[in-house]
Amino acid sequence: MPLPPDFKSSDFSIGSISDTQLVNLAKLAGVMVEGEALSPQLQEYTLLIMEKCADVGDKYTSTKHGRTAGDEIRALFGVY
Repeated sequence: MPLPPDFKSSDFSIGSISDTQLVNLAKLAGVMVEGEALSPQLQEYTLLIMEKCADVGDKYTSTKHGRTAGDEIRALFGVY
């Protein structure tokens, strides 16, 4: 699935991903339609996928920052 041309990963700063951004990504994936609210189930699914990705990222540590890639992924979603 291609990302929209105006998509930039830099749009997501640490701890700042919003429900609106999650809804936009869900619409892009075709699991939500315009006007639909983010359900608790879809939000929980998103966090479960995030944690699986963060688990992989935990294998990679930045010697400069002393954090893992998994820590950065969790921080993006506000999960510390």
